[in-house]
Order: sequence, then C-alpha cells, then structure tokens
Amino acid sequence: MLTGPEQRQRTDDEASRTLERISGGVFAVAPDGTLLYVNGSLLTMLGEEPSAVIGKNVYELYPEARDADFLHYLERALASGEVEEFEAFAPRLGRWLRRRLYPTPDGVTVIVDEGRPGDSEDVPDPLREALGRARGAEQRYRDLLDSMADGWKETTPAGDILAVNEALAAMLGYDSAEDLLTRVGSANELYVDPEDRVRGLRSESGGKPRMIEAQMRRRDGGTVWVRSTLTPRYGPDGEVASYRGFVEDITEHRDAERRRREAEERIESRERTLLAEAVHDEPLQLVVAAILRLDGLQAQLPPELAEPVEHVASLLEQTIERLRNLVVALSPPDLRDGLVASVRGLTDGLFMGTATEVEVEGPVLLPLEPEIETGAFRVLREALVNVRKHARADRVLVRLTESGDTVVLEVVDDGVGGAKASTEPGHLGMTSMFARAESLGGSLTVDSPVGGGTRVSLVVPLGDRAS
Repeated sequence: MLTGPEQRQRTDDEASRTLERISGGVFAVAPDGTLLYVNGSLLTMLGEEPSAVIGKNVYELYPEARDADFLHYLERALASGEVEEFEAFAPRLGRWLRRRLYPTPDGVTVIVDEGRPGDSEDVPDPLREALGRARGAEQRYRDLLDSMADGWKETTPAGDILAVNEALAAMLGYDSAEDLLTRVGSANELYVDPEDRVRGLRSESGGKPRMIEAQMRRRDGGTVWVRSTLTPRYGPDGEVASYRGFVEDITEHRDAERRRREAEERIESRERTLLAEAVHDEPLQLVVAAILRLDGLQAQLPPELAEPVEHVASLLEQTIERLRNLVVALSPPDLRDGLVASVRGLTDGLFMGTATEVEVEGPVLLPLEPEIETGAFRVLREALVNVRKHARADRVLVRLTESGDTVVLEVVDDGVGGAKASTEPGHLGMTSMFARAESLGGSLTVDSPVGGGTRVSLVVPLGDRAS
C-alpha cells in the first residue's frame, strides 16, 4: 500500500506525463514570477533547453519576447484568482497564440494553443470564413506596411516593441524586421536619449498624433536622425493600448541644416568682426582726434567758452567709452576669463546709456567644453540683444548655475513679453537660438507671456570634470 508521500509523488508523475503528452504548451509560474515547470511542447516551440527557462523569472524573460500582454494578464490572474484568457501575436515566434491562465495555490498554470480560433474544426463555417477574411486583411495590412519606404513601428506605452516594418529594420541596419524584433526588446533601446521618446509621450496632444525628432541607434553603432509620429491606439477600457507611427529618416536634412547654421555663424561672425573693425578704425579714431583738437583749442578760447567746450569734450569721452564697449560686444568672444566675465562685458556694452539695470550671477568658471561655451555665449548674446531691442525692460537678470550634469543659463527680464519663435523675415533670431541649443546637445525654453516679461532658459551638458 502506498504511503501519503508516495501517493503524491505518483500523482505528480502521472500529471507530468499527461502534460508532456499535450500538443500545446503548458507552463507554471509562481506568484513571484518564477517559472516552475515548462512542458516539452513549449520548449520545442521556443527552441530552448529546460535550463534556459526553468527557475528564471518571466519578468526578465518576457521583455525579450515583447509579450507585455502576457505579463498584464498574469498579474490580473494572480490578483483576482480568476481564469484569464487572451489571444495575441507573438513576434518571437511569428504567429498568433492563445493563452489560458488558471490560478492555483502555487501560482498560475498557463496553457498555450498554437493557431487562432478559426483553425478549430468546431468553429462554424461562417465564423471561420470571417476569421479568414480578417487574417487576409491583416496580411494585406502587413504587406502594405512592408512595401512603404518610411519606417513604421507599434509599441506599448512602456516601450515594448509589438511590430515593425522592413523599412525601419533596414533604416537601422538590421537584416529584417524579425531580426530587429529578436535583438531589441524595447523601443527605448533604439533612442540615443530614451528621454526623447518619454518627452514625446508626455506632450499634450488631445489624442492626436505626437511628433518627435530624435537620434536612433543603428545596429552597427552609428546613429540616424528620425522624425517619428506617435499615434495613440486606445483599448476597450479607454486607456492607451499602444502607439503606432511612421519613422522618417531626416539625417540628410539635419546635416544640411547644420551646415547652413555653421555657414550663417561664420558669416555672422565675419560681419561682426568687420563692423567692430570699422567702428574702431574710423568713428572711434575720429572722435579721439576731435577731443585732442578741442584740448589744443581750450587754451586759446575766451573764459566764457571754456566751460561749454569742456562739456562737449566730456560728451565725446563718453562716446569713446560706448564705442569701445560696442566694439567688445561685436568682437568674437574672448572666453579666457570665463563665460560669466564675458557675459558681463557683453551686457556693459549692450546696455550702456540705457536705464536698464543688468545683474549677472554665476561662478567665475564653469566646466564647459570650449565649443559649448562659445555656443552658449552666442545664445545668451542673441537673448540679450532681443531684450535690448524689444523688451523695454527696467531690470534684467542673467543667471548661470550648475544643476547635476548640466549648466542652466537664464536671461530674465521684466519687459513687455510676447516673444515668439518665428520664421518671418527679420525674426530669425529666436529660431536660430533653438537650433543652436539643439546643436550643443542642450535645450532651450522661452516663457514670455504678454505683459509678463520673458525668461529664456538654456540647458547645456557639463564637460568632463576629470579632464
């Protein structure tokens, strides 16, 4: 007669043999997600050895298979104790699977059936025909996506990749869409800066497509600039189930824009240099000559003219000082004494002779790469020129601060506000500031309510402190 433990062992053995004879997949998951058992059919389906999956955690394994749906229903079954069933496409296997999740005292047992419901002989002919038409429409949809020149992808809100087309795979240097799906688990891995995608999802769109421009990684380690649309697809519960959208390669366009900006910067720098030289070599020298001439005449003038002439000489000396400050403001930046000192010199030149009070705050030296420091100075200069020309401000604060791995540079005024980026003739300054900030690997924000002053905030990355 069998004892209790022997009887339980025999029962377990018979259950295991039964599960091994099932043509579909069967596996058991503990409440913490550990895989306790996987039958031979499912191992064959996955092409895995038992040691590769048993004892592993599904929350670690399944992101590789992009099976976010399974994790969702697993958590529901564990929480509710109710049987869950769903059908979804498995990218890793390239076919549809139906899963039934049965809660048990030890966790959840899952039965996996290959094929779609329409493959069963028990399904009535009209339903099988409808399902066949649906599969045909789906295949035509996939064929259409794969025939397009632009890339296309669908991801979950968390970033798990559900589907991609062949054009996106080729754009990113993969052999095929299947190759990309096998190698990459999350769309966040495709972005050089994953926050680009996150910021795109956070942007308010009222359910409309969102658009972002960002760099994506190629399989060979290179990068490509893309313009990507993120169109939300809602589930029955009203929540976003996934994001679909096209991915356009804009690398050539970005390169052309960069070359154009660099050419404009060279022209602007040359024009400023020529203007500074012209002010220094002609008007400034003429004013100096006029003062010397007045000094020579003062001894010959009657007493009643001495004071007016001295007043004129004083005005000319003030003019010399302003012209010299203008020359400094127009000349290429000399950043040897640091960005803060250069900005102070710039504001002295721009606002001399005005009633505007300007304050510059910041450390003497900031650990910025030379090209970033020069670019940041140019953005600040454009912002301050805009204040001088348009803001009618009483007070201006320029503040430079370190914040984590970045430097934040702000220009805040109490003027009339209403500043906007515009591509209209004569209003390219703000647009060029945004482009230059992006070229520095940073970002620019402008807060300028009408009548409420303007805050321009530039964020750029810090240099290597160890260098």
